[in-house]
Amino acid sequence: MILQHINSDSTMAECKGSRPIAKTIIVYWIISILLYSLVLSPLIFAGTNGQEQQNAQSQGQQISLKNRDANTTVQGIDPLARTGRFADALVSPMGVSPDDVMLDISPSATRYIEGAINLNYEDFLGEGYKFKSVSEIADLLGDAGISVNDSLVISGQCLPCGGGPTPAVFTYWLLKYLGHEKVRVLDGNIEDWEAAGLNTSDKPASRPKTNYNPVLRPELLATYEFVVNGADQVVDARPSKDFEMGSIPGAVNVPFDNVLEKGRIKQQAELNKVFAILDKDRPVVVYTNTGVEASLVWFALTLSGYDARLYSWRDWLENRPKFNFELADVEAKPNPIRSGGTTTLTASFRHKQPSSASNLSGNEIKLRVKGCATCGFEGFSLGTVSGTGNNSGMVQLGSSGKTYQSSGVAEQAIDSTLRCTAIINGPDGSEAARTSLLRTSGDKYVGIWNADVAPGVYKVSIAASASGTFQAFKGVLEIEVTS
Repeated sequence: MILQHINSDSTMAECKGSRPIAKTIIVYWIISILLYSLVLSPLIFAGTNGQEQQNAQSQGQQISLKNRDANTTVQGIDPLARTGRFADALVSPMGVSPDDVMLDISPSATRYIEGAINLNYEDFLGEGYKFKSVSEIADLLGDAGISVNDSLVISGQCLPCGGGPTPAVFTYWLLKYLGHEKVRVLDGNIEDWEAAGLNTSDKPASRPKTNYNPVLRPELLATYEFVVNGADQVVDARPSKDFEMGSIPGAVNVPFDNVLEKGRIKQQAELNKVFAILDKDRPVVVYTNTGVEASLVWFALTLSGYDARLYSWRDWLENRPKFNFELADVEAKPNPIRSGGTTTLTASFRHKQPSSASNLSGNEIKLRVKGCATCGFEGFSLGTVSGTGNNSGMVQLGSSGKTYQSSGVAEQAIDSTLRCTAIINGPDGSEAARTSLLRTSGDKYVGIWNADVAPGVYKVSIAASASGTFQAFKGVLEIEVTS
């Protein structure tokens, strides 16, 4: 017991002596654990969440590449996205799926969207820029590797015409006419594609040949008979200067570029203003020279909920009645004239005699292609000179016809008289001026030209229309302008 007591006291003494050392060890141990945690915690965090951070960073980089303007768009939101009917027909670069077949319809591109096949939209047109047969067009599409069940996205443009979506939209209309359901137009150009961080190539891709089996939708294409007998609403989508020269009777003027804003189809609210004059409950026929540029207005009308059909001014001219007047005389007084002065132009007409029907065959309008299908054709190198008349309550157009404006749309009023316009071309062949000639007495028409032009010899041509017919008389007068 004593031994035990002594030993116990000795142990207590030893504990008392070592207590400061133990405290030091414990404090050191606690500090070491804290320091160890501080050093390893980032590594532990990286081990559990580092992959998520890396994925998020990568996703953020992809989003930033796809954003066209990080200063004005919300990160991750497609700035070019459309809604409603527009989303069914237009797709931004970011919205293109890997399952979509890219079809570039450019005539002479040097860059392509990576993976896009190329088929020149002009290949769908034959001599005189009229449509090839359905079987020929189907063979072109099949040879390019396109089937009617493919999901297509159409891209490309015609650079000689100043770019823009016209050829792509025209191809969209053609494919819809062939019964192709899954087809959209790229909402932008190759620069927009690159701005989205997507790849391009200097060569188009290719696909194995297949069969293209169309199921036609003839209601998308108007005929001459439909326009004459059944078209309540006709839209002339040519530039206003061509519309003023003459148009299909009763047509309203909506120049094709009125539906565009910075090379893209306008938003619905803006299109509602453009089409304010039209009735949504009645079919609309849209035309330009060959119909290619008219497809833009057809496209915008369709997306806006209209029943729209495509037509061409050329078809109208080829099917219209013949012009029943001939040019008897044309003169300018004074002639020559000083630069900056004015001269009076006078043109006299007379009714054709049945026996003289072929006398002026050399003066009949000649339609020829100017550049490409998008540019259309021109009459005798004067630009698109055209005429119209009065038939079954339709309007006759011309210089005395009145117009009114509504949201950029002009409509011509009824006028059944012969209409006459003088077109003056400069020494280099370019158009210098146009002036309307007004009827004074009988079939004599008079107008004034202010020759505020450089000295030289200027040629005058006369464009006339009456009773639904048109005639162009080329280079019938020369005016000398002196210094």
